[in-house]
Amino acid sequence: MQVKTIKEVYDWTVLFHTQMAANFYSLKDVLDEYNTMLVDYYLSYEKKLAEDLVGFKAITEINTLDTFSYEYFEDNPELITFNDISKEQQFDEQVIQNYVSQEHQKVIALYEYLYERAKIDDAIEKLNQILELERQGLKQMMQSSNRHRDM
Repeated sequence: MQVKTIKEVYDWTVLFHTQMAANFYSLKDVLDEYNTMLVDYYLSYEKKLAEDLVGFKAITEINTLDTFSYEYFEDNPELITFNDISKEQQFDEQVIQNYVSQEHQKVIALYEYLYERAKIDDAIEKLNQILELERQGLKQMMQSSNRHRDM
């Protein structure tokens, strides 16, 4: 996927969450029962984040945000290729939790970058909403992981 416009950034984010969910689904047969419960939760939450983002399609401020979007992906081309968690490694909840956190931090960094550069109030508001959705989503998943570990 090539990302040049703010609408493509949005589509990339929905695709990111969809791919995270698919990645977790693919891991279920190599995990023990305890970690399967954890990835089932992550899978469901990733799908929810993708669905929640559908409501934000109306991001505007095309000219400047398109430029900033293009520049960000030019400087961070590794974001275009989705980073699956390897089925070959030993899994425990810490490995899975670190993967989720690292991958979501990339999305958060992108939206922080765009938010800092937005100039039109409507775009600032929408980017802030998406940024909060991403931050709260990651926070919720990490808190649930910690509760899962305490079980």
